[in-house]
Amino acid sequence: MKKICVVLLILICPFMFFACQSKSGLKDNISEITKVYFQGKDNNNENIKASISVGQRENPYIIDGFHSENCDFSLFVVNFNKVLDKDEIQAKVVINGEEKPLIMFYNPVNGAYMADLGYSIEEDDEVELIYNDYSIIFQNISNNFEVNYEDALTIATQTLSKQIEEITDSGNFSGECYLKILTKQDGNFDKLFWFFNIVTQEGDDYGVVISVDDGNTILTN
Repeated sequence: MKKICVVLLILICPFMFFACQSKSGLKDNISEITKVYFQGKDNNNENIKASISVGQRENPYIIDGFHSENCDFSLFVVNFNKVLDKDEIQAKVVINGEEKPLIMFYNPVNGAYMADLGYSIEEDDEVELIYNDYSIIFQNISNNFEVNYEDALTIATQTLSKQIEEITDSGNFSGECYLKILTKQDGNFDKLFWFFNIVTQEGDDYGVVISVDDGNTILTN
């Protein structure tokens, strides 16, 4: 019995060692990670899509496979229900009753106005965005995810274990990682997913989409 236990231990240990190495490598090379996700709604204006992603990302933000130091962020993204035809707008954000100006810039890629507070708001903060007749109330919905960001990292590590092994040499991970929220329109609702991807220093890209509801995965390449 003792011999069997020893053999099993020998077989298991290398796997555990690699898993720890990989997870550590990923953790030390995450250039963007969303941990908390707010969704916004304006009761007087339909068809608005608004969100706040809260977490950490590298500064300066350069997708090149090399990781730099991270800073906190709270990224507002708003798709209004009409064309504003402005490169930037002067909005106001109210957090727990405290109002401050917020300049939002138009992003032609996604048709949204975006702004980063430059720090992380708290998951239980009360947040409102005001612009002209728009009053968008945000609610933290990531508390209701069956799969949180830590679960998503674990699932991603397991799903991309082969790719991670190929770009890890003597514990050195030659790439950087990103974990974001991905939305997909489904009728009148947005379906939400975690999107995890790795960009290597050689320019390769590996990704996996993970359901926030059940952890099901879809490889993107």
